[in-house]
Amino acid sequence: MLKFQTHQLDNELNLITAPLETSEAVTILILIKTGVRSENDKNNGISHLLEHVFFKGTKKRPNAYGIAKEFDTLGANHNAFTSFEYTGFYIQSDAQDFEKSFELLSDLFLNPTFPEKDVEREKGVVIEDVNMHHDVPQEYVWVLNQKQLFPKISLGFDLGGSAETIKKISRVDIVNYFKSGYRPDSTIVVICGNPKKFNWKQSTKKYLKMEKNNSSLPIETFKPEEIKRVVQQTRKIDQTHFVLSYLTFEKSDPRRYALSLLSTILAGGMSSRLFTEIREKRGWAYYVRSDISSYEDIGTIAFYAGVQKDKLNESIKIIQDQIADICKTGPTKEELERAKQNLRGHLALALEDSFEIASFLAEEAVFEDKIRQPEEIIEKLNAVSANDIQYLSQDIFKSDKMGLAIVGPKEYRVSL
Repeated sequence: MLKFQTHQLDNELNLITAPLETSEAVTILILIKTGVRSENDKNNGISHLLEHVFFKGTKKRPNAYGIAKEFDTLGANHNAFTSFEYTGFYIQSDAQDFEKSFELLSDLFLNPTFPEKDVEREKGVVIEDVNMHHDVPQEYVWVLNQKQLFPKISLGFDLGGSAETIKKISRVDIVNYFKSGYRPDSTIVVICGNPKKFNWKQSTKKYLKMEKNNSSLPIETFKPEEIKRVVQQTRKIDQTHFVLSYLTFEKSDPRRYALSLLSTILAGGMSSRLFTEIREKRGWAYYVRSDISSYEDIGTIAFYAGVQKDKLNESIKIIQDQIADICKTGPTKEELERAKQNLRGHLALALEDSFEIASFLAEEAVFEDKIRQPEEIIEKLNAVSANDIQYLSQDIFKSDKMGLAIVGPKEYRVSL
């Protein structure tokens, strides 16, 4: 059982503390419930750009080089990340350096100066980051798929933005976005690791003095739209990469346990149905996998692979045949038990490290009414029956909820 405590400070900031005395490290994770879903057509990419320029200077630390030296001196792991519904900043260091680490991360988070020259320079860095991901077919196919499923809302945006939108974002835009979105009531701080002699709650009050404000950023809600069945891009490459995905439900839906098991049974490992049929039996692909994306009000399940360029249609047919089979008969008893053991093992391994525990607790706090214990998750997984998975499959695997995105060496005629 995870040991943790939740606290709400006077400014409405949410703090979660999780002592882990078997570790000699400590992780401080700051999560803001602001991400790409708060963007619009004109400022797409601002969440990602803002994340970058946080590290460029504060009044106390006026340049990026000095900040980098402090991180290096601590020997700390540090980074930031952007998602559709939140943005995160973290540092993982020797527990003895907790105060130094917290003061440094808090200063960057609360007091960025967003120097004009650095904002302009960092736009180029972010654009190259976007270009790098677009140059990789197995990554760009996801950009196509996201836009395909959510064509008219911000969930369909590219996480990193586009060169066109990023170039037009000004320093004033960044400052206003920061002031509106980065509020204490939208902030979750998780501290996990060895507490040593430090009082984590007092340190949070000391370093994260965020003032309340009434401003906010809108979050565009999901509205069902007609999905274009197939989208594709041709490139001079040897493989064809595809994502076949279906709309599901919000992250807090009680059926999420059955969905995780369904994903695992179909393409969650080397003994899964699709890996066995497409790679092991036929040798058509190197990778064959499944993925679940879950948001506050909608979600997706996707099957993706990179296959021989002339085996796309056959691969899609295999996926659809396996989907049809599980809708008709459900999983076997052996498949279901193996999937449950698989997910139990993954959960145990995921909670071995202070950063992973902090990430788990932060995401739970974002999406759940209460933070679930790992034992509760396992209990819910164990309670899922074969019939539950069969009924779920019949509900989600429908043609009007489906989209196929392709990046390959030619245009394909695909029957779905």
